[in-house]
Amino acid sequence: MTLQTFPGDLAQSFSIIHRAFQRDTQPIYKTLNLNVTNAYILLLLEQQGEHSQNELAKRLVINKGQITREIKRLSELGYVSQTQSTDNRTTNVIKITPAGEKVVPKIVDIRNQWWQERFQRSHVSPGAPFAKTLETVMRELIERSR
Repeated sequence: MTLQTFPGDLAQSFSIIHRAFQRDTQPIYKTLNLNVTNAYILLLLEQQGEHSQNELAKRLVINKGQITREIKRLSELGYVSQTQSTDNRTTNVIKITPAGEKVVPKIVDIRNQWWQERFQRSHVSPGAPFAKTLETVMRELIERSR
């Protein structure tokens, strides 16, 4: 007998989807000299504006060491700039650069194509009611992490 645990099953489903997304898109992102985490950072900065490294780490649920490595890589590519906060000298403010903004549409295309394939294969509409629920839960998690 299998025990059904709705929240746990949902979390497991998200985990499976996330890992599959990473596996499938990593080779495509590599052609842009990016990885999936780089893409997440650029999208977040483009959509929500500048953030401190700590805020980025919290929002994307990654550790401080990894966010430091990812920001360094994106800086070397010229996709983000890093400046010291005027309010707190120990805080780095990360901004997307014009070069970073130019690559974002490619990132969006990669994501959209991956999801479109999933929807077509499973005969699911992007406007299905569950999508709204997922968006609401995601927004609550983002607000809570502030």
